[in-house]
Amino acid sequence: MATIQPLPDLLVNKIAAGEVIERPASVVKELLENALDAGATRISLTIEDGGKKLIRVTDNGSGIAADQLDLAVMPHATSKISSEEDLFRIHTMGFRGEALASIGSVAHLNIKSRTSQAEEGAEIHVAGEEIQSRTAVGCPVGTTVEIRDLFFNVPARRKFLRGANTEFGHVQEQFARVALPNPQVEFELCNGSRQVKHLPRCEDMRERISAFHGTEIAQDLIRIERDERGLRIVGYAAKPAQNRASGKWQYVFLNGRYIRDRYVQHAVKEAYRGLMEHDRFPVVFLSLGIDPEQVDINVHPTKIEVRWQDSNMIHSQVLSALRETFLQHDLTPALSARRAAAPLTSEQRLEERQRIADFFKQATPASAGDAPSRIGSEMPTQTASVSMADLAMRFQGGSDAESAPAGRVIAAETARVPVLQLHRTYLVTETDEGMLIIDQHALHERIIYDQLQRRIASGTLEAQRLLIPETIEMTSEHISVLQDHRALLQKLGIDFTLYGETTVAVQSFPSVLHNSAITPFVKDLADRLAEKGNKPHTEVLIHEVLDMMACKAAVKAGDPLTDEEMRGLIQQRDVVDKSSNCPHGRPTTLRFSLADLERQFKRT
Repeated sequence: MATIQPLPDLLVNKIAAGEVIERPASVVKELLENALDAGATRISLTIEDGGKKLIRVTDNGSGIAADQLDLAVMPHATSKISSEEDLFRIHTMGFRGEALASIGSVAHLNIKSRTSQAEEGAEIHVAGEEIQSRTAVGCPVGTTVEIRDLFFNVPARRKFLRGANTEFGHVQEQFARVALPNPQVEFELCNGSRQVKHLPRCEDMRERISAFHGTEIAQDLIRIERDERGLRIVGYAAKPAQNRASGKWQYVFLNGRYIRDRYVQHAVKEAYRGLMEHDRFPVVFLSLGIDPEQVDINVHPTKIEVRWQDSNMIHSQVLSALRETFLQHDLTPALSARRAAAPLTSEQRLEERQRIADFFKQATPASAGDAPSRIGSEMPTQTASVSMADLAMRFQGGSDAESAPAGRVIAAETARVPVLQLHRTYLVTETDEGMLIIDQHALHERIIYDQLQRRIASGTLEAQRLLIPETIEMTSEHISVLQDHRALLQKLGIDFTLYGETTVAVQSFPSVLHNSAITPFVKDLADRLAEKGNKPHTEVLIHEVLDMMACKAAVKAGDPLTDEEMRGLIQQRDVVDKSSNCPHGRPTTLRFSLADLERQFKRT
């Protein structure tokens, strides 16, 4: 029988550290929030080696009295709550009293602080939970906290930390989450001796948004303001044209604290419904203010999730605030000079058409002979109607008709048969056994993906050197992600250089994407790579990027195709791998046998 015994204090704090401290960015969050709680109007953050070597936060807040420093590093010692009732009216960022104790159990912790009433400050050093020294020291009013050698005594946790660039990217994201909703506070971020961000005090969040996410987004924001039913909503929402590939661009703050909440996220999604593609995400920055007694923030160790007393009210108020504001604004995107493209001339259109036709011919030689342009002229005496909605639903997966199997129809079967385009989206052709209905975008996407895979397996993708590099404003986190994957991106034909702290200059771009807009593609690519979190296998990343390339380069639903182009698509279907599904897994082809048709027309 196992024996129950109390755990040693050091082990208890290491377990607590595991809940609160995942990586250097977690430490940054706790220390910045403590500085805000101390009433600081100026906060400086310094990082070395992505935070693994050093994290230093200096503030001009109220400071900690010398006789209180020992208590500050004890577990569950805090000045922010004193009773059970206080848990349900939290007005501070931190309140549990476990942060410094947890940090001190897995790092070398040094605190130097002075209050305005004291003539001198005090300094305390903690390592592995043990207080190593206490001394008097001269210092300005405020507090400086230094964390060195994070996880020095937990090697299993330390080995899971990523490279310095990646960890610094996470630090910058936490820095942004604290600085965005607090424009009244001056912030500084340094990477070693280099100043990365200096954010003077300002009146409005828009200036902070511009500092972190660039002027392009900041200039395209709509002001949101509503104060009803005890919920104040203030912030900004970007126009639908600024949509992104990731939901990470939705910043929601509750009483100054960054949160992720499914009710708010759903309200935002509903407000933008019909204004952008279903798989895209809007960009919003919303600050919610509510009586602390109406929400429980003590449901997660990192305090990033909350529980509302009236979640339906929260959802309806956020949805109404966005929708009513959108109705008052013109959401038509402004076309910048960089994005504007001159209309194609007749000669250019012919060249583009020939390029597509040549591309379709690459996999197999064109068949001789022309097929008739229509199936027949006799009017049927009976019809079976299939709507566009029916086809769209079936190509999303799931259909009464059998999807095309992995085995492919032989090329001769499509060499001389008629092909018809329906609604500039679907191709219809006959086979010996019945008929095929093909999603032109999905099939072309699979064809391009297959060809790109073969090319990447034999070397690098062909790239086009840009005469004028494309400069793109990005967050520091996304720049770090691109740097981490630079070698892979170069193999895929994408090369870039840094241009300032928040700008990259794309020098070369894959030739297959020569008609695609560079900036949106690179931003979406950075979003997807950032979402991967821990470094995935190279094959996974290659699939992700080739998938994006194929989707961008493929013909779209609504593109008219010539007979030659339609036949080229169908012929290439016979020579690519997994032609029955696009890279996303959606079916490219629906097969209807003669027996299926006879049942539909009541011939059996």
